[in-house]
Amino acid sequence: MEEKVRFTFRKYERLRKQSEFERVFSYGKSLGGSTVAFYFAPNDLGYARAGFIVSKKVCRKAVERNRAKRLMREVFRLNKHKLKPVDIVFIARKGIKGKKFQDVEKDFLKLARKAGILRDEE
Repeated sequence: MEEKVRFTFRKYERLRKQSEFERVFSYGKSLGGSTVAFYFAPNDLGYARAGFIVSKKVCRKAVERNRAKRLMREVFRLNKHKLKPVDIVFIARKGIKGKKFQDVEKDFLKLARKAGILRDEE
């Protein structure tokens, strides 16, 4: 029987502690695109986890920072089943301002393919 794909974003799928972010930054690799950059490091949990960073330098207003985080969260939520077990820290770039979901998703998937963190499509 096939396992049902869940498109929720559970608490255990989030990076929350500073130590979790630091582990990804120090032991992980990074890639950057026009809208997002991300650091990634493998984990032993069997599923992908994500954390999100949007600096005031990139988006001055809180509304813009929240929108950028929402876009990145949505990209992760809808594509996490395609990812190998990794911890990812998404970092918004200036190019994310005013972009649509599809633009951010396309950028992320291109980078993920390049990084080799996508599961083999069957």
